[in-house]
Amino acid sequence: MAFARRTWIATALAALALAGPAQSAAAPYREYEIGFSGEASPLGKSPSDAELINAVAWIMSNKLGLPFPTGIKAYIYVNQATLVDGLIQIAGEKREEAWDKGRFAAGVATRAGLFLRGDHLAEMHLLGRAGLFAHELTHVSQRKLAEGGRGGAAQWILEGHADWVKVQALDLLGFRPYRESRDEIVRSISGSKMPVKFFPDLEALATNAGWTSARNQFGAPATYGQAFLAVDWLIERYGSAKLLEFLGRFALQTAPREHWRTVFPISYRQFIDEFRARLEALR
Repeated sequence: MAFARRTWIATALAALALAGPAQSAAAPYREYEIGFSGEASPLGKSPSDAELINAVAWIMSNKLGLPFPTGIKAYIYVNQATLVDGLIQIAGEKREEAWDKGRFAAGVATRAGLFLRGDHLAEMHLLGRAGLFAHELTHVSQRKLAEGGRGGAAQWILEGHADWVKVQALDLLGFRPYRESRDEIVRSISGSKMPVKFFPDLEALATNAGWTSARNQFGAPATYGQAFLAVDWLIERYGSAKLLEFLGRFALQTAPREHWRTVFPISYRQFIDEFRARLEALR
């Protein structure tokens, strides 16, 4: 793959040591501490998972300004069963929730860090791996932003933001230009078997339950694709700093419904309606 420009990761991260299998029932897994700072060093064309995770993390922290908790780790498991064990024993997830998350996911973001399936990573190309790491690390950052507060942002905002960061990271790493990724998402929507007029409204994608139901019923273009374009347009209008300000307000003890009107000069409902008109006009 040709790189659009030189890409960088921290020198200290290049020498990141493999922690080795942990002595627990959740083994076997590989464990890495994720780093976000340091001097720059080129990223090779065939990076290891540790090198790629840290390259993505460095970009997200130093170029996109996302906050992260200290000492977070990436855990890479050999299969679904060991991933679920890790979610239960290390991340503290309830068994039923861990199985729900681990049944189909290649990666899961938790307060403890990233939980990844090595068998899935082994089948993914470089773009896919980098995109997965960026998407899930964004969810870790979102948790940090809202830490200690009441409630959380709408699910479409969280997922759309995670994909927006993913596309930005791929661009900054020199893997694929932002415009190319965005155009591909637009094509997936306009070419979807489900006509756009039947896509769920963003309001229907606000809760985790609503998001999951819509994803299973309508597929990725109607959920991830739509959410990405909505966040992309929100940032185009008001800037990424405003979105981070909005997400950070969920750490406050004020009523969550007040956060949107405090940050954005357009009502939530008006934005949803205007975006819907733009979505249905896609060609």
